[in-house]
Amino acid sequence: SAYKIDKNNDSKVLNIGPDFLYKQRSILESKRKNKYDFNTKLSYLALWPLIIACNYLKKYDNASFVQEYIIPNLLMQWISRNSNENVVGIAYRSTKLPANALGSRGINVVLPPKVRYEEMANNEFCPNLAKIFKFTLPVSWQVLKTVEYVPESVAQSDRENLSRRLRRRKNRELTGSIDDEILNIYNLTDFYKLETCMDEIQVYAHIKP
Repeated sequence: SAYKIDKNNDSKVLNIGPDFLYKQRSILESKRKNKYDFNTKLSYLALWPLIIACNYLKKYDNASFVQEYIIPNLLMQWISRNSNENVVGIAYRSTKLPANALGSRGINVVLPPKVRYEEMANNEFCPNLAKIFKFTLPVSWQVLKTVEYVPESVAQSDRENLSRRLRRRKNRELTGSIDDEILNIYNLTDFYKLETCMDEIQVYAHIKP
């Protein structure tokens, strides 16, 4: 399924992985675009110990108890139990991609349910989260790949420019792993094509809790 945020919803996500914390160039860009004001950056400075505590990698993959997850789990409990707050989740950077990779596609989002026992017994999904999102009907990946849909939002010239850029990077010996390049060439992938197809031809609606 594809999803969208309901425009009338004012819920917020605590972003502990903003671009300017990971790449110097982003600091200059944010000054030009005024994306992050001084107070916002000062707030992130105050949160820095918490951000570090939530970014430890697992030392032992097969451990029955993962001590690196203690602080992140406490943070999730705080969000889940504070039903009066409009902070509903946490956004953090994926460990599967380079830390300095820019863009929202390398970001994971966790949204814990905010429900009482009665709501858990009477609903299949969290009512609070169900109000936030609109979804398309689910469709099989295999079926969707058979649809030769041409997106209207991206011109062929854009894909050609991306392809030329990749060839230039190879000639300059700048291209490494495709995994590291995936955010930069996302518009060339099947993921993007199928995501765009669902967005442009399917109807979005709230799910019933």
